[in-house]
Amino acid sequence: MPITDPAVERAIQLQLQRDPPFTEQDLAAVEALAVLSATDISDVPRLTGLRVLHLIGYGGRDLKPLAGMPITVLGVKVSAVSDLTVVAELPRLRRLRAHNNAIAELDVLATDGRDFRELDLTGNPLSDHAYHEVVPGLRERLPHLRISDEREWRLTRRLHAVGLPFDYYRDNEGYWLCRPGLEHTAYPDADHLKIEPDELEELLDRDPSEIPELFPVYDTS
Repeated sequence: MPITDPAVERAIQLQLQRDPPFTEQDLAAVEALAVLSATDISDVPRLTGLRVLHLIGYGGRDLKPLAGMPITVLGVKVSAVSDLTVVAELPRLRRLRAHNNAIAELDVLATDGRDFRELDLTGNPLSDHAYHEVVPGLRERLPHLRISDEREWRLTRRLHAVGLPFDYYRDNEGYWLCRPGLEHTAYPDADHLKIEPDELEELLDRDPSEIPELFPVYDTS
C-alpha cells in the first residue's frame, strides 16, 4: 500500500536511503523520522518501530493518528496543532517539543503524572487558565519545562484573537514572528520575521491587517 502524503513518503525515503514502494518490513525498521510540511500523518502508525518523530510545518490540527505508538520523543514545530490529547495515549513519551503551534489548553498534561525529561511549549496561544493555573503546577513537577514569557504569550494571544494564527517568541537572537502550519506560508520553519514587541503591539493597536504584509512574498511560479 503506498504512502498517502508525499512529505511522509519523502521522509521515509531519506531515512531508508531507498526509493518507494516500501514493504511493511521496511516501514517497521524506521526508528526515527523527520517530516517537513505534511498534511496527512495517517500512515505514520505503519512505522511500528518508530521511537523519535519530528513534524515540522504540519498542517493538521491534532495528532490522533499517533495514538498507541511507542514514540519516546515527539517534536511538533511551527505547526497548526491545537490539540495535545494524544499525549495520554503515548505512554512511552518522555520528551515533547511543541513550540510554535496553536495550542490553547494543557489539561492533558496537568492530569498526566509522568516525569517528562523535556517539555517545550514556547510560542503557543495558551488560554489564561493554561498559562496562569496549569503552567505553575507543571513547573513544580517538571524542571525542564520551557514556556513563553508573559509579554510574548500575550502578543501571541492577541494575534490569534484578531484572526492571525501567528506565534510570537523569543530566542537568543531576539524576538520573532512566525506563521505555523501551511495556511499562510509554504516555509513555516524558515520564514520568520524579526520584530520588536513594541512595534508588534503598535501594529496590533493600529491595524492588524498590516502584519501579514510584513512578510516577504515568494515567487512560486
